[in-house]
Amino acid sequence: MPIQPTYPGVYVQELPSGVHTITGVATSVTAFVGHALSGPVNQATHILSFADYESNFGGLASYSQMSYAVQQFFLNGGSEAWVVRIISQSAGTDTVVVPDTTGNIQVLQVSALSPGETDRTTDIFFDGETSKDSTFNMTIVSTAKTQSSSLAGTPKDIIVETYSNLSMDSTDSKYVLSQVNGVSQLVTVTNLLTPGATTLPTVTPIQPSPPVTPPLSNHGSLVSGTITVVPTTLPKKATTGLNATPASKSLRITLDGTIPYTITPKPASGNNFTDINDLALGIQNAVIALNPGVAAFSGFTYTASSNTLTLTSGSYGSNSSVSVQALFGDTLADDLQLTTGKGTSSHAKVSLTLSGAGADSVSSSEEFDLYIGNRANFEGIYALDKVDLFNLLCLSGVTNTSILSFAATYCEERRSFMIVDPPQGQTPNSMYTAITTTLLSIKTDHGAIYYPWLLLPDPLNQGAIASFPPSGTIAGLYAREDSNRGVWKAPAGTETTLQGVQGFEYLLNNSENGILNPQGVNCLRAFAAYGFVCWGARTLLGSDAAASDYKYVPVRRTALFLEESLYRGLQWAVFEPNDEPLWAQIRLNVTSFMQDLFRKGAFQGSTPQQAYLVKCDSETTTQTDIDNGIVNIIVGFAPLKPAEFVILQIEQLAGQTQS
Repeated sequence: MPIQPTYPGVYVQELPSGVHTITGVATSVTAFVGHALSGPVNQATHILSFADYESNFGGLASYSQMSYAVQQFFLNGGSEAWVVRIISQSAGTDTVVVPDTTGNIQVLQVSALSPGETDRTTDIFFDGETSKDSTFNMTIVSTAKTQSSSLAGTPKDIIVETYSNLSMDSTDSKYVLSQVNGVSQLVTVTNLLTPGATTLPTVTPIQPSPPVTPPLSNHGSLVSGTITVVPTTLPKKATTGLNATPASKSLRITLDGTIPYTITPKPASGNNFTDINDLALGIQNAVIALNPGVAAFSGFTYTASSNTLTLTSGSYGSNSSVSVQALFGDTLADDLQLTTGKGTSSHAKVSLTLSGAGADSVSSSEEFDLYIGNRANFEGIYALDKVDLFNLLCLSGVTNTSILSFAATYCEERRSFMIVDPPQGQTPNSMYTAITTTLLSIKTDHGAIYYPWLLLPDPLNQGAIASFPPSGTIAGLYAREDSNRGVWKAPAGTETTLQGVQGFEYLLNNSENGILNPQGVNCLRAFAAYGFVCWGARTLLGSDAAASDYKYVPVRRTALFLEESLYRGLQWAVFEPNDEPLWAQIRLNVTSFMQDLFRKGAFQGSTPQQAYLVKCDSETTTQTDIDNGIVNIIVGFAPLKPAEFVILQIEQLAGQTQS
């Protein structure tokens, strides 16, 4: 503020310089939208490594192209990403309502904390047999499966949560909501009773349906995303003998000491097991049915106690065994319904099974709604509305042109760039047909397509080579080139080695490359001297016929970088007095930013005058503009364009005589 001198002497006043430094924004923050094992739904999650992805979304999944794309992104040089998980809504709600013993009053609603999980089965057991009639117990067992071992579907972890003496009374210290919500890693519960009511959850069968137990060899094709209720009527007290075990009873078993599976053994004949040997044979057959690749079990011996029945194989490995154990401290006879045939008591448990649907179960008609979603609810790609900045968008494996068209429009709105995957299994001729017919609807300079699909080792299948879409790998390549050379360098050439790639679905030659490149298809090539590299840098509007100013990827991305950086760096100018002092400050700050980029080699030209232009004065902003509160700034730049064609002209010189 101005100094008010009051005494003779020297006064010191600091004056503002008028410098508002413009900082260049990031250029390779990548957004991924797709299916995942678990994690938040329609919520953009910030990750800085694949370990972050595994922590938030469960890691690789056979049905999730996005999971492999994220892994490839970080492997090839990516450092920052946002991930949006989508799930199939038609598969179910992952929520169940539990009524009271009469079935007429809704007591509790149990919901999966991470809806739509495809690699985890969660069983919830209500037990009314506690020390007090006004309380109940709830036990949650959640088993995750993976395909990382030779026995596809071997569980990798199990979470067990037990809550004892729970109350439906909100004033009780053991009130179910306060004990479970915010504590459980698996579910949330909602009290559906009217205020003051304390009715307990049911301990009688509710709409029985069998548990969903997918084959171990095909867990990526789950078809249920709902919570199903599995009633289990148990005797109050265990007895000995066996002559009334229902054939539909599901058991939890352990293979070779691993975490339990669920099986449904069937008697050799009739509806019930006749004796312990019949039960052993039924378990043996059920284990083999889980995975036909497992060698036949034979030569079983068994030992039985109140809690464990063990069946030992004589041929499948020297120490192989199958153990059937009591679930929660009851005797094995309780859990297997080993009775004397004289009936059961009124005591019961209710098992709720939560399992989600994989991408395999999503219909093409539903796919659009999943990826695009409702913007008002921040669904699908619109979950990114809550993200301040992202530069690249990957919808891994998506070839639906309607989805890609909407995504391209969204990228234009957000000043970002989309990396598009081609349809799988295309030959050069079929790819040419696709880019000149069906893919015409996504012609945009805010995106680029890369062909063909990549061959990568699949960690979920013992490293076997499989095909994957290239978008995640290319996004990582963009990030690596931006870091090493700058966004103005084309992400293509002999230095753009694709890390982790073992081959391509189709090996292109020069002639085939020459058919696709003029149509704006960026080809991925294999060269003996350089390995697997990216060999194209055109946008989807980069065909020769389009003659676009933004034909090349680095030109468009450089423009986006300038636009976003200047947009953010000039916010201070809003509401400043619109006259020459403001215009001079704008020229100063923008010129300083552009000059720094010029020194880094971002523009054509040997002098600043040839490389860029900054104009903000009375010529760009007229009095009418001033009256309307407008200041106009013109920023021009001479972009660097890639040397796409290097032509050598060689001629033979005739012998020259010395003069």
